[in-house]
This record gives sequence, C-alpha cells and structure tokens, in this order.
Amino acid sequence: MMKMLLRYRSLGIQARLSMLAAATALPLVVLAGFAILQMVEDRRTQMQQDVENQVKNLLWDVDRQIGAVQAELQVLAVSPSLQDGDFAAFDRQMRATLKINGTSIVLHDTKGQQLLSTNRPFGEPLPRATNTEMHDRVVATGQPQISDLIMGAVLRRPILVVGVPVFRDGQVVYVLAMGLGPEILSALLKEQSLPPDWTAGILDRKGLIAARNRELDRFLGKPASPTLLKAMHGTVESWFPSVTSEGIPVYATFRRSPVTGWTAAIGLPREFVDAPFRRARLLAFGGGAAVLALSLLAGWWMARTIRRPVEALTVATKALGRGEPVGQLVGGVRELDQIGGELRNTAAALLRNREQLEGMVMERTRELAAANERLRAEIDARERAQSALLQAQKMEAMGQLTGGVAHDFNNLLTAISGSLELLEPSISDDRSLRLLHTAQRGVLRGAKLTEALLTFARQQRLTPISADVNSIIVEMIEILRRSLGPTIEVRHALATDLWPALVDTAQIEMALLNIALNARDAMPGGGVLLIETANIHGTSAEFPEELAAEDCVLVSLRDTGTGMSAEVLDRAFEPFFTTKEIGKGTGLGLSMVFGVVRQSGGTVRIGSRVREGTTVQIYLPRANEPVASSVDRVRTTGTAKGAHILVVDDDPDVRGVIAQDLQQMGCVVTEAESGRAALTMLERETRCDLVIVDLVMPGLSGLETLRLARRSRPELRVLFTSGYADLSRFGDNLRDHPLLQKPFTLESLAEMVQTVLQRASSDKPDNVVPLRRDLV
Repeated sequence: MMKMLLRYRSLGIQARLSMLAAATALPLVVLAGFAILQMVEDRRTQMQQDVENQVKNLLWDVDRQIGAVQAELQVLAVSPSLQDGDFAAFDRQMRATLKINGTSIVLHDTKGQQLLSTNRPFGEPLPRATNTEMHDRVVATGQPQISDLIMGAVLRRPILVVGVPVFRDGQVVYVLAMGLGPEILSALLKEQSLPPDWTAGILDRKGLIAARNRELDRFLGKPASPTLLKAMHGTVESWFPSVTSEGIPVYATFRRSPVTGWTAAIGLPREFVDAPFRRARLLAFGGGAAVLALSLLAGWWMARTIRRPVEALTVATKALGRGEPVGQLVGGVRELDQIGGELRNTAAALLRNREQLEGMVMERTRELAAANERLRAEIDARERAQSALLQAQKMEAMGQLTGGVAHDFNNLLTAISGSLELLEPSISDDRSLRLLHTAQRGVLRGAKLTEALLTFARQQRLTPISADVNSIIVEMIEILRRSLGPTIEVRHALATDLWPALVDTAQIEMALLNIALNARDAMPGGGVLLIETANIHGTSAEFPEELAAEDCVLVSLRDTGTGMSAEVLDRAFEPFFTTKEIGKGTGLGLSMVFGVVRQSGGTVRIGSRVREGTTVQIYLPRANEPVASSVDRVRTTGTAKGAHILVVDDDPDVRGVIAQDLQQMGCVVTEAESGRAALTMLERETRCDLVIVDLVMPGLSGLETLRLARRSRPELRVLFTSGYADLSRFGDNLRDHPLLQKPFTLESLAEMVQTVLQRASSDKPDNVVPLRRDLV
C-alpha cells in the first residue's frame, strides 16, 4: 500500500496532466452523451404523448359527430307529426332536416320494416332492414345506439347507422335511424392534419375498418391487422409494436370510446421513431471517444510545454539549498519571475480596496433596503386601493342590475297575483281552486326569492321570526328536486322535536337553495343530497366556538360530489371566488349564505375532502317564542265604498288589476297610464279622494306627479306603489307618505287604501264618523 502511495505521489507533470485531462473530459463526455440520449428519449416520449393526445382528439371528434347525429334524430323523434301518425308531413320534415351529404334518414317499425326513407320517394314500397342488430338494441334498451359497419339495404354500400327510439305512451313504437357513409369519418381523419406517413383508422366494435387516412377503398370493411386486433382484446392501449395492413412496421396507439364502443388507432413508422435514437447513440459514443482522445493529446502536449521551466526552477532551488550562487533564472515563463514582487504590492492594495468596498457596499445596501421598503409599501397601498375600487364597482353594478330587475319582475308578480285573487271568487270546483292556490303560492315564493336576491347587494334588513325549519325544508323539497334535476336524489332526515329558530324565512330558503345548487354542480354525473336537522345544546362538544354558549338549530346538507381541496375550502366564503368556468358562476352563492346566517346570529361550517363529497352545516339561533303563524284577515270596504280613486301606473296589467279590485270594493276608479295623463285628469276639477301612483315611471315619477298635482289640490291624498328594491335613492321624500311594496295582495291593497282614507276621514269635522275595521 505504501509503495503504491509513493508511486502515485511521485508521478510527473505529464502523467498528472494526462490524468487531469482524462478526468475532466470523461465526465463531460458521459454527461453530453447521456444528455443527447435523454433528449432523444424525451422527444420520443413527447412523440408518444402527442400521438396519444391525437388519438383522444380523434376519438372525441368521432363521439362528437355521433352525438350530434343522435341529438338531431332525438329532436325529430319528438316531432308532433310523427306522434300524430302524419307520415307525409314527417317525411317532409326528415328531408328538410337532412343536412349531411351522403347520408339518409329511415323510419322503422319495431320489427325492422322500413316505413319512410329519404332515399326513396314517399309512398314507394321499402324493403325490410337486412341488419337489425342495432335496431334490436334500440328497441330492447330504449336508448340511442350505433351499429357496426354494415351493408345498406337501399344504398347497397357500406354504412354505419345511428338509431334512436321513438316513444309513445312510454313504449318504443318506432326506430329513427340515420345512415352515415364512411366519408363522414374520413373527413374527421383529414381534419387531424396527420403527417402523410402516419397510418390512422377508425374501427367498429368488431374491429372492421370504417375509416382510414390511407388506401380506404382497399381496406374499407376489412379487419384490422392481427397485432392490432390482439392488442384490442388485451389491456395495453398505447405505444406497442405492430404491423399495418400493408405490412409496415409501426408503433401503434389506440383508444376505445366508452360511448360508441368504436376504436380510433394511429400508427407511426418504426423507422421514423427509431432512426433518431440510433443517430444519437452513434453521436454519443463515437463523438465521446474522439473528444476523450483529443483531450489526452492536448494534456500530453501541455505537459511537455510546462516541464522545461519547472525543471529550470528545480535546478535553481537545489542550488539555493546548497548555498551556491544562483545565476540568472531563464525559465521561459516570465510571469513566474514577476509573481513575488507583484504579489506583495497587490496584497497591500487589495486590503485597502477591500475596506473601501465593504463600506460602500454597506451604505448602498442600506439605501437599497430603504428604497425597496418604500416601494413595497406603495405597491401594497395601490393594490389595496385597486381591490377596494373593484369591489365597490362590482357591488354598485350588482345593486343597479338587481334593482332594475326587481322593479320589472315585481310588476309582473303584482299583475299575476292580483289577477289570481280576482279570479278566485269565480272558481267553484276543487281542482281548479287547488291549481289557483298553487299558482298563488308560486307567486308568493317568487316574491320572496326576488327579495332574497337583493340581500348581498343591498344588505337588506332581515325580518326574523320564530320559524319551524322542518316545515321550511319540506316546502322546499319539490323546488329543490326540480332545480337539481332527475339525476340527483334529494333525501331528508329531520329531527322530530326540532326547536323553533329565529330566522328570516325567505333568506334561509335562498341560502338552502344556493347550497343545493352548488351541490348539483359538484355532482355532474348525479348523486344524493341529504338534508338533516338537529338540536344542538350550548354545552355540546360540537358547538361552534365563534357563537355564544346558547342553544342552536343545526341544518346539515351533505352531497356525494367531487368535494373540495384544502386550498379551495379556505376561500369558499370569499365573494366572487369560484372554481367554475368563466360565465358559469358569480362566486356569490356561499358568500350570500355566510352573510345571511351570520346576520341572523348563527354561523356556517364546511367540511369537504376530494372525491368524498361536501357537508355544509348551518347553525341557527334557537327562538324563545313559539312558531309564528299567519292570521287571515277579512277585507272591509266600508270606508272605501263610493270613494273616487285615480290609479296611475305605466304597466297596463298592474293598473288593470288594481282598478278591478277597487271597483269590487265599491270605488269609482279612473285610470291614467302616466304622470302627465294623471295631471290632465286632475286639472278638470273632478272629484278625487285618493291617487294610487307608481313611484318609478318613465317621464314623471310618482313623487314629481304628486308635487305638481298639489299645486292645484293641496289636500290630495296619495298612496305610492313600487316594485323597485332600492328606495334609498328617494331620500327622505317618502318619509311622510304611505308606500305599498310590489308585489302585494289585493287584501293588503284594500287595507292600505282604507288606512289612507280613514286618515283622511279623521281630518274632517266631528260630524263625520270614521269607519271601524275589524281584523280577524
């Protein structure tokens, strides 16, 4: 061991430089060769991924094309002319609908007999379908189906057929089919813009070639290559060695559609894939050997160049050791002779420069840190200002939009509600009366939902009452089922002795609806939404920490959807935060839920895990009073009978409903469609005991109409109506005037009219006896 160490330590410059050259060049050669091979392999992997993506895109295009045909046939299947048996009209409709060149539409009965065909004139005898496999599947399953490549009974050429069922009274009575020529699928292959030496094809469920980008006429309807067929029966779908029908060795990738059962396959020539790898391997090994040889040669030459001055320096060192005078050193390297003196001068200069540089760096560092801190503060302030401005603009736009929508929608609800109440006394049979009451409940629910829509934008005042949450949920079940669709099952498990909760019922309904709609979006393939209620004592371990230790009512909504990640869960309640695509969500649903529940004195919790569903828990404060119940009132018309009333509203339906109800109360009613028209009527000095005027109208508003009318009639009584949600724009001008918010019932209209007229009667002399109203 010692001998080997001494031998290593006694190696000369030439040997050491050669070893250094080899040690330096060899890793670089290996690294470069590996990089070249890896680059080629990465390119090969990328090529494989590109081919897989190309296959997916091709298969998606095929499914999309078939889906479009199915959709077109399903629209035809529900045609009234077909349902009525008017074959002549339906034949014309089939021919007008046919837009794809080289295709046909055929109507079969359940036995496979052709009834109508766009390939033959109407009324001409038609043959029976020769291949009824797809037809029988449609009749048996009642679902759209696609056939394998078959020979058309009329066209006598290979086609594929897409069929859909035609139902009557829940039974399949016909099969509507569209025949597609292979050129339709060939067009999809051309759209892929594949390189000319690639081989791509579309196969039916039996492995027969239905479309091909090369030599389609030669291989149409023939089985795919044996290697591909074998792979299709196995588990490997991508990048396996295969041979095309022409005998070309390829790397093949295929994918089978879960919708149609058809297969798309693409093959790349093996030479196209393997040739770059062989060239890279040759370059890596041959080039590496050449570089290594050149490095060793350069090291040997440099060693010979350096060895001579070093030997001269060795001779001078030995002479100095022996005490002999040293002659002039001619080493051939001038720099070695100058190093000693220059190093001492340089060391002193470097020391001084280093001290100066350190001081300058420290000073500059402090200046940059201060400037960076100021810049960071300015950026933060600007971002906060921009965020605040953006939020304010969003809220302002939302307030304006919802206010305008509420005004028009509330006018519609007022007209509908009033018409239904006027219609109610004339209905005697129970069925019609139940339908009318259902419509009235729908109008009431629409009014509540309109008011709830404005909660987040306008921050409306809540009107909490002692409510039975179980009853609210039961009443909403049908609405939830219609809103969520048939693929989502809505279940509920409600506590039997649930405490009453102190809530605004309309806002809680909106909160539950928002949560249910989010659950629907999380279950695109269908699922279950479970609604549960429970009593939570203030001393319970599961009581929320942010609430005081008081009893709560828990409403839990649990879905079986995709769930949320931890990052999404942390931002779930942020306004305008959404994970949906652009244009499919505002991000206000859960933030409105959070705002309503927190304003009601409760809180909301969300628990979710990816692929395990989401649970939303709403904690509502327990009410100390019993559940509030509505009290029916009996309308009295004593004070209003004989009164002359002017109704002013730009909506003719709302104006007509109000006028008819007042006439039933015994009032003399005059109608005006605008403020200008009302002023014209009032200038005629006719009797007018009360003006009922819409607050927001085109031209003159209600307030402006009243101001101008009182110039000639200072004692004129007024009752304002409005469907506009945000009344803050009118300031204090409404403080001394009665206002009836749309939509309203005719009962509330009668009560308000009598209240205003009674107030007018109380201002008259004592010989006028005010009317007394008894409310039951």
